[in-house]
Amino acid sequence: MNENAVYVKTEAGEEAVSKRTIVQRNLRSILIMIDGRTPVGNLAQQFGDPLIVEGLVGELEHRGLVRRIDAPAQGEDADRAELSSMLVDIEDLVSQPITPVSDDIRRAHEKASAKESPVLDEFAMALPELAAPAPANAPAPAAALSAADDVRGAIRRAMMSASPDAAAAERSGAGLQRVFDLFAGRVGDRKGPPGSLGKKIVLSASVLLVLLVGLFFLYPYQRHLPHFESLATELLGQPVRIASVAPSLFPEPSIALEGVTVGGPGQLEIGAVKLLPRVSTLLSERTVLRDVRIERAALNLSFLPALSRRQDINWASRWVTVEHVSMVDASIVLLDGSIGALGGDLALDENGVLTRLSLASADGGLKLQGNNAGGVWSVSMTALGWQTPGKPSLLFDVLEAQGTLNSRRLQFDKLDVKLYDGYATGSVALDFADVARFEGQLQTSRLSLGGLLKVFAPTLLLTGDLSLSLSLTGEGRNYEELQKNLRGTGTMGVQRGQIERVDLVQAVRIPRPGGVRGGSTRFDRLEANAVVDASGVSLSQVVMESGLVGANGTLRLADDTLRGRLDVTLQGSATTVRAPVSIEGPYADPVVKLLR
Repeated sequence: MNENAVYVKTEAGEEAVSKRTIVQRNLRSILIMIDGRTPVGNLAQQFGDPLIVEGLVGELEHRGLVRRIDAPAQGEDADRAELSSMLVDIEDLVSQPITPVSDDIRRAHEKASAKESPVLDEFAMALPELAAPAPANAPAPAAALSAADDVRGAIRRAMMSASPDAAAAERSGAGLQRVFDLFAGRVGDRKGPPGSLGKKIVLSASVLLVLLVGLFFLYPYQRHLPHFESLATELLGQPVRIASVAPSLFPEPSIALEGVTVGGPGQLEIGAVKLLPRVSTLLSERTVLRDVRIERAALNLSFLPALSRRQDINWASRWVTVEHVSMVDASIVLLDGSIGALGGDLALDENGVLTRLSLASADGGLKLQGNNAGGVWSVSMTALGWQTPGKPSLLFDVLEAQGTLNSRRLQFDKLDVKLYDGYATGSVALDFADVARFEGQLQTSRLSLGGLLKVFAPTLLLTGDLSLSLSLTGEGRNYEELQKNLRGTGTMGVQRGQIERVDLVQAVRIPRPGGVRGGSTRFDRLEANAVVDASGVSLSQVVMESGLVGANGTLRLADDTLRGRLDVTLQGSATTVRAPVSIEGPYADPVVKLLR
């Protein structure tokens, strides 16, 4: 090779440098050093070995990556560039372990003349060893292109007849490659700039969310209903029946057990039980439920001790653990009466035994607390500004009650109430049986009689400070029957009172044939024995005093009607007048009539 020859890079050579498609170190180094000004002799001196430099420059020239300043015509240069592009692809291919592809290429080379195609001869020699090619002689362009065509055809045939394992690997990787292209911002054959990390995250999260939502709603939960029933029955120690199992989104995604009945009819009925597990425990041996949300439950208070009965061994606790149980829109049922719109929570121990119950009304006016100790519940009830359900309805300013509950009896040993400007204390108890029995003691002081009568008898205009001491008894199979049979006996007293539309003095002093209507009677003290039942109030041994006026007798208040007989005494300065009178008529307009 002429040492004064000067070479310059072709367009293919410039592209090979920028894209780093030449992987052989010596060949790439010489390609970089060729700049169109430095002779080959100077390159040899810089490289250190003239023979190697001649071979490498010849290789680059054959590949069409460089040409002499006085190079051949542009058409021949283009042909060499095309052949160089093919050889670069082959170089990438043979950088892998020897495959049947290399065997086909070698066989194609053996058919070609080494003298006619030094380029192919050099390539075939380099194929198995992947070493730097030996120096090549001057090319014969026409023969080289013919041999190149043979090699190109051999390569195509070899690639099409590649091993089944390689084809299978390519097919198996195609789907994954399409996913990678999708995340890199490439769709189909069009390549674009890689997407941002945020877009990739959003896309993957969207796909995952769609899959999870679809699985959540389409999964056949109903197939697990018998398993849910069996597990709940063993956990609670009571028969559990479930109408259906379905997914739920509110207040958060959960599995809803709908139409749940625990125990016998009317003992515990639940609209829906929503299970919220800890996702990390779904595939573990023991599933942890971080919350069990009970909605629209009606719990019969007499069933609570049986529901919390301790079991020796509870195998269900090995498979499921409940961390928290919340209740929404719950009702406490006593006989067939109930206190509703309650919310709160309850607690289970590791064996599934109910140990604590805490409920309150939505406004916090009423609170119910219970703690289980060995099957006996200590219960408490507090209220501030609480209106009792049903009719008649009482307004409790303050209520505090403490007692116990077992399988046969609910008892409040301490009952303190502030209502209608007065106070009430006592104790009450209810025995659970086929026929429920109620008993209690009640004492009141300074109750506003006018405010209390607005609830029970709004048309009876009687005021004063009421004091009562009553013993209460009753029995019945349900709340209505118990209320009808409830009876209180004791004494009552009214201080500083006044009854409107009853004028005892006028009826005695100025009697009229049809009786006296209107007016009023004031008194300092009124005392009587009282019997209170569902039909009304009966007062016997009534004693009323008011300065110079007194009266004694009996009175009956029932069905909005006042009836009675009183002996009235009027004391004057010189004489005392005694006369019997009758009182009869509706509360709003009674008639007081002198009896002769």
